[in-house]
Amino acid sequence: MSLEEQILCKRRELAALKRITGLTEETKLQLDELAGQVRQMQSNAETVSEVMRNWNSIMRSISQAGLSLLQYADGDYEVGAWAPEDDNNDEERGNPTEPPLPETLVRIRVDETDQ
Repeated sequence: MSLEEQILCKRRELAALKRITGLTEETKLQLDELAGQVRQMQSNAETVSEVMRNWNSIMRSISQAGLSLLQYADGDYEVGAWAPEDDNNDEERGNPTEPPLPETLVRIRVDETDQ
């Protein structure tokens, strides 16, 4: 192999190595960008998880409040239904002069997923 052929071969190798280096740099940049996006997704997933934990707590509170209202009948909400018959029994009944809690004004269905 002549000197010219060796130089030409080495130049081809150099060009191929420069192409590989360029592709490697481009791949590195893309992987760095991907890593940033994965970190953002992790942060977003943690935020969604926290919201869902809070939502479950809210739904439990609403459910408990609704269930506690079931102990009252319609007659309990009539005017004067909670008035004491005599003042001596107030302490026994736990202050019956106060009306029961009102019915909930808004009901949220939690058993249906598609609304």
